[in-house]
Amino acid sequence: LARMETTDLLLTIKDAALDIKALDLVTFDLEGKSSLTEFIIICHGTSTAHTKGIADNIGYSLKKKKQLPLGVEGAENGEWILMDYNAVIVHIFLEESRERYQIEELFQQIDA
Repeated sequence: LARMETTDLLLTIKDAALDIKALDLVTFDLEGKSSLTEFIIICHGTSTAHTKGIADNIGYSLKKKKQLPLGVEGAENGEWILMDYNAVIVHIFLEESRERYQIEELFQQIDA
């Protein structure tokens, strides 16, 4: 599989999430600041059905472009879904879980 340009990957993920009404989507640019990934996207949904729908739409949109994730975690319960597309890692939370874990604070410090 040919790798997508990071910019295209980022835009496809954002568009797919927002198409399903993902809430408070934020992007952290970690290029050159992290060995794990170049970008982190964080958003949340209103229910586990919503978070799973967001993840499904991201997966479907990227699969159409022949991009498969390195891994997906948490899709079974939908409370916190992590999708790893190498250059972009996506975190999809239930709103309560997003507030509880506050991982944005971690990435804000790296992105500063």
